[in-house]
Amino acid sequence: MKIDDIEWNWSEANEFLGEYLPADTLDRKKYAKFLYEICAARGENSNLVVNINAEWGAGKTYFTKRLAQSISNAHPTVYIDAWKEDFSDDPLLTVFSSIKEQLTGQSDKFTTLLNKTIENIGPLLKTATPLLLEGIIKKISGIENISSLTKDLSTKLLELHTEKATKITTIKKGISTWVRYIKQKDGTDKSLPLFIVIDELDRCRPDFAISLLEITKHIFNIPGVVFIIATDTEQLQHSIKVVYGSNFSASHYLSRFFDRRFLLPTPSMREFLKTITADSIIDDFDNLRKKISPSPPDITSFIDNCASIFESMKVNLRDSIKLYERLLDLILTSPKNFDSNFLLILSIINSQYNDKYSFIKADKFDKQQIIDFDSNISLTFDLSRLATGVHVLMHNGMRHQNSFKNKTITIHLYQYIEKARINIEIALPVTDAGGYMEDWSDGGLERNDSLDTMLKIGWAKNKTYDKSLLLPQYFELIELSTTFE
Repeated sequence: MKIDDIEWNWSEANEFLGEYLPADTLDRKKYAKFLYEICAARGENSNLVVNINAEWGAGKTYFTKRLAQSISNAHPTVYIDAWKEDFSDDPLLTVFSSIKEQLTGQSDKFTTLLNKTIENIGPLLKTATPLLLEGIIKKISGIENISSLTKDLSTKLLELHTEKATKITTIKKGISTWVRYIKQKDGTDKSLPLFIVIDELDRCRPDFAISLLEITKHIFNIPGVVFIIATDTEQLQHSIKVVYGSNFSASHYLSRFFDRRFLLPTPSMREFLKTITADSIIDDFDNLRKKISPSPPDITSFIDNCASIFESMKVNLRDSIKLYERLLDLILTSPKNFDSNFLLILSIINSQYNDKYSFIKADKFDKQQIIDFDSNISLTFDLSRLATGVHVLMHNGMRHQNSFKNKTITIHLYQYIEKARINIEIALPVTDAGGYMEDWSDGGLERNDSLDTMLKIGWAKNKTYDKSLLLPQYFELIELSTTFE
């Protein structure tokens, strides 16, 4: 297969190593294609180690698997999930077992060459030295002079070191031969470079992660081999400092291993939430939204509302996933109506500003103590007659039909204002100057664009004792939800 013939059709689902890969919804293909083209051009005749850096939740695993799947028909490609393999005591075994499993079958000739090279890794494994020394101790354990034991052990260690150095040279020659065979199309119809893609390194045990990096440096630094290593690099630096100390320059240390760094952009919060929302919730949202007051018009508006809140309150992707999933849990299970925006804001405050959450819960909170958001929150409500039950609004003493439909408003201090609405346990009628009693659904509300009016319209149908949560129940649900990660 020619390199130019690589299929980048990420808009359709695919499969790789027996795992389902859904369609790309975050427009990642263009980044993968750009990264690949540079690695292929530079890596054909030189060694290259690239660090894909992205924060947790940005889609590194999907990106690396989809990339590996796309190029595997054109290049010898090995994919390693390092975190799944760090139960092993030896990352060297992890790398070579993955190579043998995924590259065996290129041809009989190439498979024989692989096996011949892999046979030499035994003495390099961590488990080899203790076993060899144990044999020496047993052999000479009958001697009386401890200095003789020390001398024999020292001699054996020197011999073992020499053997390891020899084996490393042999293995590197073997890998170089792989590269030559690939370049000559001898036993394989694929092209250089050989790609080794490693994911989840930052989640591994610190000693395992460091050892695996050293393998890329000392054994695979061969022209024609490209390593692509995906990490949350900040987390990987923390792991390195666990081993070498908090004052150790982890960034400088990593620069010894990585030739280039590729920043995988963080997706927009809206696109990210769309990606993680279960199909069952999307499909049933017309029913689920009936539990939400004020109700969003559709699933897209619901996701946009949540995204606006997360962005305004500067919640990262990792925490957004947890808080968003908790909100969906409550929408699925709550028997009563509630304000999903208010509940999400309170959940964020509980998670990230717990002292302020305590003030709110104790009713010692005022709007001067509000968390200072850099931007307002944009929310869309369905304020139509069908959704809210509000048929008539007052304006300049005249009754008017409710003409609201979907209303997008940008607001500040949302939780302060909505708290007052939730404290109203039922939509009580109001008395006009002539003593006529009007409720919220039939002239009890003024037609204006204030947040107070918008919220009352949104609550009008469900603000009864048996259909809406009371304020203490919000706090109870939020605190219960923290027990289920």
